[in-house]
Amino acid sequence: MAKRTNTHDLGFITQPALRQDWELTGNYESLASVVTAAKNLASRYDERMKAVRSWDKSISKRYNITDKETNFLVIVDSMCRHQTSDQRLIDIATNHAHFVRKNLIREDDSTWHVVNIDPRDGSLKTKHTHQGYSDDSTWSRGQAWTILGFTQTYIWTKDQVFLETAIRLSEHFLQRLRGATHKYPYVPLWDFDAPIGDEPLRDSSAGMIAANGLLLLHQILGEGSKYIDDALRIASETIDMCQATETARLVADAEYNIRAEGVTFDCILKHATANNNEYALVRYSDHGLVYADYYFLEFGNKLLRMGMV
Repeated sequence: MAKRTNTHDLGFITQPALRQDWELTGNYESLASVVTAAKNLASRYDERMKAVRSWDKSISKRYNITDKETNFLVIVDSMCRHQTSDQRLIDIATNHAHFVRKNLIREDDSTWHVVNIDPRDGSLKTKHTHQGYSDDSTWSRGQAWTILGFTQTYIWTKDQVFLETAIRLSEHFLQRLRGATHKYPYVPLWDFDAPIGDEPLRDSSAGMIAANGLLLLHQILGEGSKYIDDALRIASETIDMCQATETARLVADAEYNIRAEGVTFDCILKHATANNNEYALVRYSDHGLVYADYYFLEFGNKLLRMGMV
């Protein structure tokens, strides 16, 4: 997987397991895979754009963007990391973060999902939403990615502009949560501007991603930070509303074939929404999602390392 050059998701594919393996056990094969992934991700960098291409194509019922010669797609959840001490890789990651900051954040500190630039002359083609409600709305998971991504980028670079950006994005996200009147307001709506029915559609993954970013902000800003309370409330309400309660047990027959008996659910958390855009080729909503589970566990691990549990 680390050798792939056709995806921007190499960080999420390799980092959670392999970086931990290297740091905990010293396994240099894992480190080598992470470095390989970083270099292959860098192969998607365009010097003209000063950014890494996120998607090679974007297809929905509304548009069909497939020509890489005339389209350069960057999405809001494509933050790059400082993987090694290689200055070229560091510059690519930093340049990409600045590109996202300049092109995907609105004046009110909400975010677009996708920007499409013509790589031939750098002209803007579109700013739109592929997985959220509309081009003018704020897709909550996209906003959450920016909170976590810019906070991490500040930790790596110590560039104050990234910290200021992360705080502004966090304040917008929290403002939308605080202004909600429905039950469990800190479990984010899947899109902050989508119509709200009797049982509004949520995205538990957006909450847990944002909670991790807020926890990092608290660590950066110190004990006077207010973000710890918001992070803990997101986690608490997510557990109350979204934790799967189904149970099952493994049963072996006479030939030792194993099967699960009872009611099962494949994830820890419910009520995530991958893509509910009306023009999506396939719409997914109100389900389990790996991002929700991973960042839920990572949040708990952060609290353990902070000595809070």
